[in-house]
Parts: sequence; structure tokens; C-alpha cells
Amino acid sequence: MALFRFKTRNPNRDRETDAGRMQRLRQVLDEIHDEIENEKNGLRNRYDKVTADAAFSQQALEDDRVDAGMSSKIDELTEAMIRYTKRLASLDGQIGFVTELRGRIEQFSQANAGDGASANPAAAEQG
Repeated sequence: MALFRFKTRNPNRDRETDAGRMQRLRQVLDEIHDEIENEKNGLRNRYDKVTADAAFSQQALEDDRVDAGMSSKIDELTEAMIRYTKRLASLDGQIGFVTELRGRIEQFSQANAGDGASANPAAAEQG
């Protein structure tokens, strides 16, 4: 008679567990998004400074107001600008990826709301 003693979990408990998982995923992705944005903002500030330095250095070089070492400084600044541009592009790609993941989580949550996964109305408003 042990066959008839099989119990399933409470559906409300399953929904709460699933909703908690989805909320943790949202939270982690929000934290990652913020980290990437912070790095991007800091890098953008450094890029702007290097760009201004390069422009002033180039102008000084063209006006013959500097020594021969300025040419190598301009080359270094140019290389830094190239590296910054590549990193900024990479960060933009990461932001797009995290944003896409967040959207997929919302779609999954909404599609599976009746199966135990819970959609988060507050997150849908943030969208």
C-alpha cells in the first residue's frame, strides 16, 4: 500500500521557489549591468582625457612648440585611444548581452507563470 502514500510538493511552495530563483537571476544581472556601466563610464572619461591630450599635443607638434619626444607621446596616446575604443565596444556588447538575458528571463517567467515560475510585475514595469 506504500504506492498510495506518494506526496507531491505544494504548488504554492513551488511558485515561491521559482519566483525566488527568477528574482535572484534578475538581481545578479542588474548587478552585472551596473558593473559594466560603471567601467564604461570610467573608461569613457579616460578616453575623453586622452583624446583631448592627443589633440593638444598634435597641435603643439604642428606649431613646432615641442621637442621631438612629443611624437612618441602622440603615438602612445593614439594607441591608448585605439585600446579604449575596442574596450568600449566590448562593454557595449556585454551590456547588450545582459539586457537580452534579462528580457529572456522576463519572457520565461511570463510564459511559465502557470507552471510554477512566477512573473515579476515590478520587473516588467522596469523593462
